[in-house]
Amino acid sequence: MKNHTTLAVAVKVIFYSLLVVGLAEIVRLDAKYPMEEGYFGEISFTEISQEIILFILFGFYLLLGYRHRPVQPVTNIVSLFFLISFIREFNFLIDWWFYPSLLVLFIIIWLVVRDYKKMGKPTQTFFAQPASAWFFAGFLVTYIFSRLMGRSGFWLLMYDADNYRLAKAAAEEGIELLGNGLMLISAIEFALVFWNLRKKEAV
Repeated sequence: MKNHTTLAVAVKVIFYSLLVVGLAEIVRLDAKYPMEEGYFGEISFTEISQEIILFILFGFYLLLGYRHRPVQPVTNIVSLFFLISFIREFNFLIDWWFYPSLLVLFIIIWLVVRDYKKMGKPTQTFFAQPASAWFFAGFLVTYIFSRLMGRSGFWLLMYDADNYRLAKAAAEEGIELLGNGLMLISAIEFALVFWNLRKKEAV
């Protein structure tokens, strides 16, 4: 049993390491072969990867709640949060992206009000899982740290106004992609946890 656990941990370390290496290579690919003028723009491998991961996270947490009803009040909200982030990524394409995002936000508020009295246990169950640590780490990296690293004022401390934008974009978008990758790892970890729970319940 101990050997089995050791092997499982080793496989995870290797797989997640390769995933992170892959994300770094995507950023490098954009630096070497930019898809549009200006590097790291809206049409880039980095941005497209972010959008794919956000959509996967939206679908995953929606499905997780459907398959595991005890955590559904929480996973519904998490899923819709990622849907808002996904829609936001297309602000360059649709000027009215704010309105569908606002609609999804209203749905989140409605779900919170509707399920408020029964949120306690699902919240405790969801965030008691070790996978939630990956989720928090990814959230902090994507939605806080990357934004702070993307401040023009910070990069102007090291570069002049004519050449700071490339370094700023590479750092901000690369860190954001890393955060999304950590949240993707959290989804994998949640899937493993609840899959094992279903196996135990079936026995």
